[in-house]
Amino acid sequence: MYIQKLILNFYKGKIKLWKSFWLIGLGHSIFLLFFIPKFEIAIFNNSNIYSLVYINQDTIQLPDFTKLSFLSKLIVILSTLYITVGIWRSCESYNGNLFWIVVTFFYLSFNNILPIFYLILSLFF
Repeated sequence: MYIQKLILNFYKGKIKLWKSFWLIGLGHSIFLLFFIPKFEIAIFNNSNIYSLVYINQDTIQLPDFTKLSFLSKLIVILSTLYITVGIWRSCESYNGNLFWIVVTFFYLSFNNILPIFYLILSLFF
């Protein structure tokens, strides 16, 4: 019961902005970066989901969400939409400095909304 109330309060924006952004938003990002690729490999045996990024002489593996299965893409899209709406609504009810509201809206727009559109397009093409 408590979890359902917490989930609903987050979605309605009744959680403080700093908690929504730093705890739930950051937790979601960690979930996407670490657990979705593990899920994809374990369930679908798809190990071709990483792209290599070269920085100076180092190579870093990052998950390429366009290479995920349909189910994983759906999980990423729906969870990101839920997180984005919850943080956006928390931001709308925030009574602090306008700077943090603007920064949060820009962050959500470029980090969540635009990648969702790109990922949705990758479902069909």
